Amino acid sequence: MKPQDEIIGMRQLTDFQTDHSAFGGFVLLRSSFVDTMSYVCADKSTVFADQDVMIRLDVAKALIRELQKRVDYIEAGIENNAVHLVD
Repeated sequence: MKPQDEIIGMRQLTDFQTDHSAFGGFVLLRSSFVDTMSYVCADKSTVFADQDVMIRLDVAKALIRELQKRVDYIEAGIENNAVHLVD
């Protein structure tokens, strides 16, 4: 993420479903989102359609590794600015 990106106004993942193709070597991801502003001001929130994404197996594995790393940092109480010093 870029430093100028802000959490406010971003989509928050609320639900997902997955499927896969062993023959094709990909994972299908259907994701549902809400606008983070909906918690603050429902009148100003944006409605997002569900999104379908096909992820190649190698990219899915890289995504899993990155997500697990970030979950581990959160559970260890390591903030994002400290991660840059560690990585």
